Amino acid sequence: AMRRRKPAGGDDETLSQPLLSEDADSADASREPSAGADDDASPPFDLLGALHEFFLRLFASLGLCQRTPPPLTEAQKLRLARLARRVDVPYDTTNVDHARQLRELWSLTFPDREDALPRDPDGSESLKHEGWKSMGWQGVDPATDFRSGGLLSLQNLVWFAKNRRETYDSLLKKKNGTRSAWEYPFAAAGVNVTFALVDLLELRATKAVSSGAGVVLGDDAHVRSSELSTRLAVAPRTPAAVAFLDMLDPGSNEEEDDERETRETRVAKKSSKKESDPDVAFERLYASFWEVFDNEWLDQNASYMEFSRVMESTKERVRLALEKAGKQRGGCTLEGVRDALGLDAMDA
Repeated sequence: AMRRRKPAGGDDETLSQPLLSEDADSADASREPSAGADDDASPPFDLLGALHEFFLRLFASLGLCQRTPPPLTEAQKLRLARLARRVDVPYDTTNVDHARQLRELWSLTFPDREDALPRDPDGSESLKHEGWKSMGWQGVDPATDFRSGGLLSLQNLVWFAKNRRETYDSLLKKKNGTRSAWEYPFAAAGVNVTFALVDLLELRATKAVSSGAGVVLGDDAHVRSSELSTRLAVAPRTPAAVAFLDMLDPGSNEEEDDERETRETRVAKKSSKKESDPDVAFERLYASFWEVFDNEWLDQNASYMEFSRVMESTKERVRLALEKAGKQRGGCTLEGVRDALGLDAMDA
């Protein structure tokens, strides 16, 4: 069962910075110097700029302000591109693989009713069934509820059922607290959780490109956009979304003066890295968002008509938790986010 603690403390979708610049700057850098240029000339030292950068780093290390985000690592670029590509995929009722994943969700949720759904050799059946309503879909065909979350929302629910089974069952069956007579529908709410988290982390921000180097969102994430016209992921810029990038490459923002750390701190940091798989960082944050949402629901004594209000307050709490964890030395971790949310540590 989920346990809760008191929390420790208290969006525009267009983004500006591409992962790799492809405009005039690179062209200018490659030009030959003009005749008579002084090869030994160097720009004057910017004392005020250096002091500004020093104090920003100092205050950020003390948690007094948001740190300036460093350039994205190659691992962050790749995982961000993969996430952004998944966000773009709608649920397709004619896609055999999509139908297979929907059937898998049924089997995971109702293991004793696995054979209740119809089966066709080609897998193209609509999978309509009254039983979907008891999972929290709004009708007999879940496909009509995937519009805002796409295929990713289905994949998130499947991951949740497989990897956080106790929490999944608790939320599905409303086991915790005094429940409302008119509760939120679990599965449909899961689609909204995916939508809210994608929005918070700015994962919908993509732009069309036709040439130039970059991380691409095609079937082969390593392909250069100079070889394939596709969609290029751009870097998030809000503090919460930037903090999440740390979870895509744990340890990428550790300070250089690790000699000052105690042995216990180093051991704890190694353990934290081992338990935080960056390839499922979004899914683990998704599960945490769910826990906070249900806590908020109970704390507000909410019923179905307050669903949107509870979702917004949950999104705000997760945003603040990401920002707080992002100010910590070494960067944002799931453990830091959950601590800021008043949640117990998540098992690996």
